[in-house]
Amino acid sequence: MLTTMTNPGVRLDRLLLFHFLLITAWVILAAPLLSQNRTIEPLILASLTITLSCVSTLIGLKLGHGFTRVAYTLLFASWMAVWAQQLFSL
Repeated sequence: MLTTMTNPGVRLDRLLLFHFLLITAWVILAAPLLSQNRTIEPLILASLTITLSCVSTLIGLKLGHGFTRVAYTLLFASWMAVWAQQLFSL
């Protein structure tokens, strides 16, 4: 895949990884609200993660997404929320 980055400090692999981790955390947090059927839930999670990660990465490319302290804080807070959700659902 060839793409030109408007921000020379941002690498495409880091952008893809950032958006994949962020969307995965949000989908895991929303999973109990999306489906009550446990047999179909993994299919929904995988489909949403792939689709939303692609859309989010394309939007990030279009906007010239840069990695700031706020972006990393949002990613960290999302995964701490996933951790807390899993901890309290036991």
